[in-house]
Order: sequence, then structure tokens, then C-alpha cells
Amino acid sequence: MLHYATSIGATPGRANYAESREGGRLIQQCRERLCRLFNVPSADRPEQIIFTLNTTDALNLAIKGIARQLQRTSPGRRVHMISTQADHNSVLRPLNALHADGVEWTCVPVAADTWRIDAEDVARAITPDTALVVMNHASNVTGVIQPAAQVGAICRRAGVPFLLDVAQSGGHIVIDAQALNVDLLAFPGHKGLLGPLGTGGVWITPGLETRIAPLREGGTGTSSDIDIQPEFLPDKYEPGSHNAIGIAGLSEAIEHLLTHGDAIVAHERALIARCVVRLLDRGCREIGDTSESDGPLAALRLLGPLHAEGRIGVFTFVHDTIGPRELADSLEHDFGILARPGVHCAPRMHKALGTLDAPPSQRGGLRLSLGPFVTLADLDRTLDALAAICSRVSHSTDIAARTS
Repeated sequence: MLHYATSIGATPGRANYAESREGGRLIQQCRERLCRLFNVPSADRPEQIIFTLNTTDALNLAIKGIARQLQRTSPGRRVHMISTQADHNSVLRPLNALHADGVEWTCVPVAADTWRIDAEDVARAITPDTALVVMNHASNVTGVIQPAAQVGAICRRAGVPFLLDVAQSGGHIVIDAQALNVDLLAFPGHKGLLGPLGTGGVWITPGLETRIAPLREGGTGTSSDIDIQPEFLPDKYEPGSHNAIGIAGLSEAIEHLLTHGDAIVAHERALIARCVVRLLDRGCREIGDTSESDGPLAALRLLGPLHAEGRIGVFTFVHDTIGPRELADSLEHDFGILARPGVHCAPRMHKALGTLDAPPSQRGGLRLSLGPFVTLADLDRTLDALAAICSRVSHSTDIAARTS
């Protein structure tokens, strides 16, 4: 990014001088690297990677673009879409907006014991009017990996496009678009892909772009002699100047993952396994588990599975008496550890977990996120800090009880 700012600094695709050509080459290189990372079927067609502002922008393009195209080409036709209870607001809100305009919407529930959807529920929800199935690959609340390959196979047989949101899984686990039967793959530049904020995109399987209307139009540096948006990719969906400096940074991050991805995945698996063992040893239990437990974390409940398989490194907790915000404040102020409290833009997932209907300070949970630069020592220190906070609260509660 520093090299781009100091040695290139030009807008790609807007001129034929060397700096502009080099900017365009770097953007094309990033597309090619993303194709390799996600093993998309059209790896020889990197223009199927469309850059957006972030994953939310990518999801809006796919969801609203498909609805808009149908409304334009088949006015009066019923349009139906399917999502899941585990989805993020970047899916739920666009679908709610479309629902207000007449698009039908089915939200498939998660099972109360596994926090996974049943792929057959998706099959049962598909109708002749279904235009899209969208789901997140891994929950940003429970960490549970959803059965994407099974859902993708069902969609493939039904002829329904399948959009997978890999905001939480990309870079943390292997993403193989072909094995997952994916037609559209929305991804962030930051988070597990290790790039800068303000980057992201969507891969579109070849041919599907004819069924997705653009949400924005503008200059592309190509076909400048006409005042309608080009139909060819990537220009159809990329009006205006790119965040070239951000994409340059994302490209190097993707190259890092291509080189070191196996080691990164193995490291995070080790972190997850250690976290689960230490939570169990210290008395933490899953939400809904009413069994008695001992240990410094006995007052904590995990929103998600207390096992290492089938999950990513997202661990969200509720405490018997302390609200998520108070827990987060104590971690930051007393131990210098950063965590996110709240509903995590996943209200339907928290509703299913029973953590939404509470006063604002008690609503949701406290989320810890593991990543490639978190060490085993960092993890141990964090769990020790949680134990210290829980012990302190328990001691204060005991004193108050004796005083009363």
C-alpha cells in the first residue's frame, strides 16, 4: 500500500500511462489470487471477481441485483428468496427491504441443539418462484459452520442460485467454491483475509451476471462513448474509481494466505481445541445446559458448541449476572483485552439463543475472536482474565448476601 501511494498513485483504467497500467495490473493480479484462494470454477476468468466496498455491499449487489433483474424482465412475477436464522444483518436487512416491496422471503431456522440449519429445510422451502438461497458459511455468534455443500447441492438440483457469505470463514478455513456448489461467493477484504477495511467483493459464476442487475452506474474508463452501463465484466458492476490502494494491500494479504494458509488454519485449529478444553476444565457450559458445574468459569455459558469440530474461532459468552458490556469493559480496562459485546448484527440468531429479549445492557453476549496473530499465551491470558472477573463478581455477591 505504501508502494502504491508513493510510486504509482494513479487511477487504474483511466489512462494509458505507465502508472495507470501498473495500477490496473495490480488489481487484475488480486482477482487472479482470489480465484486461486477460493478455487472458483472460472479461475481462468478473473473478471468474475467483482470488487465492492465490503461484504455488505457485495451481498446487496447479489440479493437486490437478482430481484431487480427479475422485476425488470418479468414484471408481476412472484419472487421468493430464502435465508437462515443465523444470517447477519447484511443479509437480513436487504431481504426485509425487498420484502417491503413485495418479495417473498423464507427464513430457515437453526436447530436448538446444534445451532445448524437442516439442509432439507432449505429443500422444503424452495418453490418454483425461488430466485436465490443465501446463507452465511459460519455464524458470527456461535462459530458454527453451516452445511453449505449440502445446501449448494440442493440448490444446484433445483436450478436456484446459491449465495454463500464467507465473511467469518474466509481465511480461517479452506473455502473451495467448487466443493461447496457455490454460484455466488461474498467475501470481505479484512477479517480472515487480512486485508484493509473498505475492500471486499463477490465472485459470480459465469453466465449468472445476466440475471443480476447493477445497483450503481457510472464511469468505467471503457465504452466512454456511450451513456449506458457496459454489460461486460467486471465493468458492469464496478463504476467509478477503485479503492486501488486498498486492493493492492488485499492482494498481498491473499498472497500471504496462499503461501502460509495451511499453517494459519492449523494454528487456529490448535487455538480452538485449547480454548474448548480450558473452558470445560474451568466449568463453562453451553447455553441451555442446566447441569451443575464447578470452577472459576461456572457462571459463564457459551453461545455455541463446546467442542472443537465444525466451528470457527468465534466464542460468545453470557454471564449469570454480569452484562456483556460490563464484561467487555472489565476486560479492556483491567487487562487490556479487546472483545465485542452486544447482538453482533445477528438479531435472529440471538433471538434463537434467548439472548435478545433483555434490557440493552444485558442483551446479546460477549464475543472473543481468534485469528492468526493470537498466540496460545494470549488465549490463556484471556481465559485467566475472564476467570478473575467471574471470581471477583462471585466474591462480591457472597459478601452482599452475608451482609443482607
